[in-house]
Amino acid sequence: MTSPSAKRRNGREWALQMIVQADLNPFVNVDMILKHFWEQQWSCRQEDAGLEDGDMDDLARVLEPHERLATAAVQEFTEALVRGVLGKVEQLDAQIAPYCENWTLERAGVIERCVLRLAFYEMETMDTPVPVVINEAVDLAKYFSNPESGAFVNGILDRHARRGLKH
Repeated sequence: MTSPSAKRRNGREWALQMIVQADLNPFVNVDMILKHFWEQQWSCRQEDAGLEDGDMDDLARVLEPHERLATAAVQEFTEALVRGVLGKVEQLDAQIAPYCENWTLERAGVIERCVLRLAFYEMETMDTPVPVVINEAVDLAKYFSNPESGAFVNGILDRHARRGLKH
């Protein structure tokens, strides 16, 4: 059985991918991004398993792609992150910008920028402990970008946390 923290990690990974997609395609609405993402993830999972759509069992045929991949709680968590971040991009960027010493947020890579948005949003709106948010964000940056990205994200989030999450 998968632990709750592992499920939330999956949710953050999925949320980050959708947030990056929105960053790269700013004129696509969030509902379209969510729908396309869940469908794409399901197709990839089927392909990895060597299955065709016709190979699904009867239950999988009646479920939506997001229902096949995640529990309702994980889906809700993931989509809350995506909708929350995408609904507050400008405010989040304004909060992050002062921490980017000698650098602008626009010059940061798309992964780093989106990881920071996700982490700031989660720190400020969800009940996740700050050290967990920082650890998860650093792991996401390293996984989806590189080790230096993890250090960059860690530095910004650590400064933000030490300032008591005040802006």
